Amino acid sequence: MTGSRISRAGMEAPTPTKILTIDAINARGSTSIGEFLGEIPSFRNSQGPQTSTSTTLGTGQFSPDLRGLGVIRTLTLVDGRRFVPSAATGQVDLNLVPQILINRVDVVTGGASAAYGSDAVSGVVNIILDKKLEGFKADGSIGISSRGDDREQRLSLAFGTGFAGDRGHIMLGGDYVTSDGILATRARDAFALQPGLVSYTGTRAAGLPSRAYLSGVSFINMAYGGLITGANADLNVANGADVLRGIQFGAGGAPSTFNYGNFATYGTASTLASGLTGGNGGLFPQDGFPIVTPVTRQVAFGHIDYNITDTISMFLEGSYGKSGANSASPPVRDTATIGASATTILQNNAYLPASIRQIMVANNISSFTLGRADNDFGTVATNNKNETYRFVGGFSAGLGGGWNLKGYYEYGRNTLTAQVSRLRIEQNFRYAVDAVTVGGQVVCAAAQPNGTVAANGEILHRFNAAASGCVPINLFGAGSPTPSAINYVTGTINYQVLTEQQVGSLTLQGDLFRLPGGPVSVAVGGEYRQEKANAVADAISQASGFNYSNPKSYIGNYAVKEGFGEIVAPILRDAPFAKTLELNGAVRYTDYSTSGGVTTWKAGLIYAPVRDIRFRATRSRDIRAPNNSELFATTSTIAQLRNPFSGVTGQISQFNQPSPSLQPERADTWTAGAVLTPRFIPRFSLSIDYYDINLKGAISSYAPQTILDNCFAETNGGATPFFCTFVNRSGTGSTTVVNSVAVQLLNIASIHERGLDFEASYRFPIKNAQVSLRGIATYVPDLVVDDGTGVAPTFNAAGVIQTLGGKINRAGAVGGFTNGQQTSATDVPHWTATGSATISQGPVTFNIQGRYIGGGKIDPTLVGPGDKYYDPASPISIASNRVGARAYLDLSLQFDVLNQGRRKMQFYIVANNVIDASAPFPVTAIAGQYDRIGRYFRTGVRLAY
Repeated sequence: MTGSRISRAGMEAPTPTKILTIDAINARGSTSIGEFLGEIPSFRNSQGPQTSTSTTLGTGQFSPDLRGLGVIRTLTLVDGRRFVPSAATGQVDLNLVPQILINRVDVVTGGASAAYGSDAVSGVVNIILDKKLEGFKADGSIGISSRGDDREQRLSLAFGTGFAGDRGHIMLGGDYVTSDGILATRARDAFALQPGLVSYTGTRAAGLPSRAYLSGVSFINMAYGGLITGANADLNVANGADVLRGIQFGAGGAPSTFNYGNFATYGTASTLASGLTGGNGGLFPQDGFPIVTPVTRQVAFGHIDYNITDTISMFLEGSYGKSGANSASPPVRDTATIGASATTILQNNAYLPASIRQIMVANNISSFTLGRADNDFGTVATNNKNETYRFVGGFSAGLGGGWNLKGYYEYGRNTLTAQVSRLRIEQNFRYAVDAVTVGGQVVCAAAQPNGTVAANGEILHRFNAAASGCVPINLFGAGSPTPSAINYVTGTINYQVLTEQQVGSLTLQGDLFRLPGGPVSVAVGGEYRQEKANAVADAISQASGFNYSNPKSYIGNYAVKEGFGEIVAPILRDAPFAKTLELNGAVRYTDYSTSGGVTTWKAGLIYAPVRDIRFRATRSRDIRAPNNSELFATTSTIAQLRNPFSGVTGQISQFNQPSPSLQPERADTWTAGAVLTPRFIPRFSLSIDYYDINLKGAISSYAPQTILDNCFAETNGGATPFFCTFVNRSGTGSTTVVNSVAVQLLNIASIHERGLDFEASYRFPIKNAQVSLRGIATYVPDLVVDDGTGVAPTFNAAGVIQTLGGKINRAGAVGGFTNGQQTSATDVPHWTATGSATISQGPVTFNIQGRYIGGGKIDPTLVGPGDKYYDPASPISIASNRVGARAYLDLSLQFDVLNQGRRKMQFYIVANNVIDASAPFPVTAIAGQYDRIGRYFRTGVRLAY
């Protein structure tokens, strides 16, 4: 049984384990095991087609996330063995496991590092395959939403048979699934509302909070054809106004007055908000993001085993999987602000409308910043392919006296190939923007020899040899840039990560002696594991040349040597007041080549005073070791940050850095519960389990603005530099220039989660029908995340809250997503529940399922009405910070046309979200928890012979 390496009849593991059968999966008609697991309350809906719509790497994958602690803290196994990771971050893409071969899925909702090693902090997902399949079976289906989109087709085939007088068995199978996704952002009402967060940065009327989620939110700092924003270096004090700010450029570069729209009830034409409602021609933040990502996957799997003798057997298996997705995100957008900007327009720009140049000359303005949505560049397109090979060979040998030796060797290789096209090349863009007229031709100033005289008489001294081949670009007016200019300023990220895993394992299992409750069973063994990652990035990314992402090439690996032991001691059985009393213990010593040795352990107890009730408890120490990405991978981007030395907000290079000195995260976990199976209610069971996970030394990083602000404090306060070691700066005092900030991974955070799991099932007959009821629910009162800064809630002199500090309880929060991108690994609702009823009579099986997601806060770092410390004068106040609960209803019908032994034919139809419940407002901030598609139908046929 999953959760233990000791197998013996009748043993019940002390760690809570959910068993999800293939019948339950088939009743839902799911085409992805990840889709099915996303409906189980103990899972948080993580990266998948409905949530990874704005990622540039790994789009379309689905990895399990138990307890909301992140996919990297959930260990995924196949038949009790590790599966090759789908990325250098270590998570496994469930799309690469053939669903038609699955027999069941075991979910251990408690720490299991002593049994399986690193990553099993929140639990284990163990996919058990049907290796004794006999005959042929197939499953084909088509699906479509009630609105005619998100079409999906699936075809799965499998075959199994014995050979050599049934001393051997072979099993083959595979899946092919393709879906169209939903590409149009406004294809659902929840998205068509164009929700967004509007923040007010200036003085506001008393009683009004600092921000609000509103509909129809557009940008206030950019326009399609360009918008002049900022102070613009207006040196003419006499004019008493910013004479350029608020001018936008229409067709052909024609200037017009920008409509700033309305910011809630703060008044019209406000230029102090970071968003607006109305105006701006419908330039909405989420336009360009798909609602559901199209995904195609192909998986093949084969397994063969053979009994060499009556006590010795061996097996070989291999699998191949490929999943891919094409996605899109909006074109690069310049949110021009006061200070540094990628788009600075000089007075002598060759494309500048004459009327604007006259204003600049009259007011002695040398340059201005331009906010522009570069939709004429085309959307940023992402093409990802994830390809996996895996080979396993192993044996089992009976040694006599009840002892058995098992071993296996596994080699797996995953190749993630990502292309992200139409990204802006920042240096080329700056060269192209600086366009001047020389000899009657518009050229790039940087491409002209020093001393060249421009048409206005200026002597140019901006030559740079790197600007050879520069094509000047006209940014004034939508559609003004020429194709050749766009090609010059944009490029494609080409990134490939090869991940390899090798695992060798030996386990010796047997019985030592007998106790009154039965034999004392032990398992001892050792494992060796090697994880390698080799990433290759294009030259522009290597030089941090793109506007964002910029993955870097790296080579990294680590090796793990492990020794483990486990014991099950049945103290009593069928004794007075002790139907069962059993102890379970496990210990594992792990030696990492990067961080040294660490010990994990588990102690468990099972006690059943009578047959009707059983108590169980475990205490464990679990770990998650840093993965290759955390140890070696680097990316860079350009971030909008405030320089605390000068007070100026602008674009600063941000380098996201790994740390080879990272140590494993350590978690102390408690579970305690009871299982009730009363004899007076046959076929009824109820379990209630409490869990407490306290994770220390979690791998995290300080926010870049936090690094800058603390560096400023260190400089002024004379403190020993720490944060300043991550800041590259020049100058002193208010003239300090921040060149870049390094965001490095450190063992600084902690997470403490407590909760209750409930599960009940009941089977009973009604006349000629069989009825099965099942309910699963999870309640999470606490999910406290400490970012490691040690900052307590702060208040100003008037007692108004300024920040909630570095320790936040994220239980009861439903946010953590922005435009489908998972931005927080830990938000979970207080309550989630799934209940189902299955009625079978003759050839017909009907299933009804209800799903419930409790309401909660959108962002637990803000305070809204009804929250402790709420004060509208606070800079972290918000008009409304809550989302109501949602319920979904799913139906399915299965009809057996033929059911004669192995000869079977079954038609099925599934209707998901039949009440067509949409995601609540504001969908772009909370979409990870909720259904984006609406009512959806799937129909298919299953065959067996």
